[in-house]
Amino acid sequence: MNPLLLALALLAGPAAAARPQPLQPSQPPAPPALPVLLSGIDTLTIQDGEELSVGSWRLAPEADPDIYEARLLHGRPHAVVFRSDQGEIRFDVEVGKEYDFVVRWKGQDCRTRIVGTRFIPPAVFDEAYRAAHRGRVEVEIPEVYELVNVAIALSPTGIANKNLVFQNSEYYARLRARFDPYRDQPVIAALDAELARDEGRYFTLKMNAYSFEFDGAGKIVQSPVYDRTGFAGARANDLRPFLPGLQQFADASGFRSFFRENRALYEEQVAFFREQADLPAMLSWLNRNFPAGGGYDGYKVVFSPLVAYNQSATWLETPDYRELQAHVNFPYPQDLTRSGAENLSPAAALLFRGCIVFTELNHGFINPEADRHAARAAAAVSDRDFWVDAAKGKSYYPGLATFNEYMNWALVSLRLVDLAPPGELAGLIERIDRMMVESRGFRRFREFDTFLVALYRARKPNETVADLYPQILDWFERQPSASPGAPGEPAPATTSSSPPSPSRSRR
Repeated sequence: MNPLLLALALLAGPAAAARPQPLQPSQPPAPPALPVLLSGIDTLTIQDGEELSVGSWRLAPEADPDIYEARLLHGRPHAVVFRSDQGEIRFDVEVGKEYDFVVRWKGQDCRTRIVGTRFIPPAVFDEAYRAAHRGRVEVEIPEVYELVNVAIALSPTGIANKNLVFQNSEYYARLRARFDPYRDQPVIAALDAELARDEGRYFTLKMNAYSFEFDGAGKIVQSPVYDRTGFAGARANDLRPFLPGLQQFADASGFRSFFRENRALYEEQVAFFREQADLPAMLSWLNRNFPAGGGYDGYKVVFSPLVAYNQSATWLETPDYRELQAHVNFPYPQDLTRSGAENLSPAAALLFRGCIVFTELNHGFINPEADRHAARAAAAVSDRDFWVDAAKGKSYYPGLATFNEYMNWALVSLRLVDLAPPGELAGLIERIDRMMVESRGFRRFREFDTFLVALYRARKPNETVADLYPQILDWFERQPSASPGAPGEPAPATTSSSPPSPSRSRR
C-alpha cells in the first residue's frame, strides 16, 4: 500500500470516529396524570371548609375545565372535598392556587379545577343586631328594593311577562302613569338586557336590592349588615354594577317622593302579613315538624307590591346568628280567581293566600332535612323525565331540587290538613295538585301528595314530618322508572311561575 495513502487513512480514521452526530430532539416529560374521582351520578356534594353543599355541583363534560371557586374565609387555607356516590377527593386549598382533577362519569372525563379565592361573608351580625332582631319575624318593603322592582316593571320584559310583574292593581297603574316618561333611562335597558339573556337573573337582581339603602343625602349605599342577599352560596352581589344607573333613575324620576306618597299602601300590605297571615304560627309548625332543620334566630319576609309569581328564599349564617329570608309577593285578594279560589269562605281564602309565603319559609327547613338523606333522595329522582316535564329543560329543578320541590308543596297540603275548614279541604288540595301537575310540570305530584297526606294523618303521636322521611323515600324508590320511549301521562308544557331557588341552583 502506498505509504502516503496509509498515513492519510490513519489520520482520517480517528477524526471520522469523533465526528459529532446530529442531535435528536428531546421529548418533554409526560405531564403527571390528574387524580380521578369516579361517579355514577351527575351532581356532586362539596365540602368547602365548614360549608356543606349537598348535590350542588352538576357535572359539565363540555367545560374544560369546569371551575369551582373555593371560598377561603378571610383568605385562610382550608380543605375542599368533592364527594360522589363512589368516593371523594380532597385538596388543601390556598388563595390564588389551582387544583385540577377529573370526575369520570358515564365514560366521560369531566375536567374540574378548584381555585382558591378570598371569601367575604354575606352578612355581619354584630352584637347590637343580634340583640335587636333575635326571635323576631319582620316584614318589610325596603326602599331600594322597591326601586329595583319599579325599574324591572318598566322594562320591556317586565311589561310583557305578567309572571314577573303583577299588573292587576291600582298601584301598578299609578306606577306606569308616574314613571313611563323615564323608561328611556339607561338602567332600564341594562336590566332588561340581563332579563332577556337569562330570566332567572330576576331573582338575584331583586333579592340583592335588600343589601342596599338610601343614606341621609339620598345616595344608594351598602347596608352596614349585608354584603349581598342573593341565593345562599352566591359569591358576589350581582346588583352592584347597576347602582350608578339606579341612582340616576331615582334622582331623575323623583322615586323617593313616589315611595313616600305610597307609604299607606305599603303599611296596609305589611299589616296583612303581620296581623292576618299568622307568620309565627307557620314558623311554629315548621319548627315543630323539623326540630333539627330550623334553629333560625331571626326571620325576614321581604316583598314588593309589584312581584307576581316568582318567589325565592335565602338564608344567611354566621357562628352566632342564623337568618332566614323569604322574598315573596303580596297575595292580592283579586288574584284568587287565578286559582279558581274566589268562592272560598273567608277563613279558607285567608289560609290559601298564605300558601306562597309558607312555601318559601319552609325551604329553610326541608332543604337541610333533605341534605341528611341527600344521596338516597337524589338517586330516587335521578330519572328526571319521570318526575318533571322534560319540556321544562334540564336546568329546571335539577338533582335534589326535584325532591325538595315535591316536598315543598306537599307540605302545604299537610298544613291545610291541620288548619283548613273540613268541608273545603279536598278542594284546596285539588287546586294545589292541579297547579303542580298542569302548570308546573311535576308529573307525579298528585300521587305523591295523596300518599303523604295519608301518611301524615296516620302518623304516631309526637311523630314529626322529619320522622317520616324514610317512608317518604321508600315511596319515591318504589315508583316505576320511566324508560326512554315508554308511554306515560304527558304534562302540559306550560311556563313555570317558580324558577329555581337558592338551594336549587348549580353553584
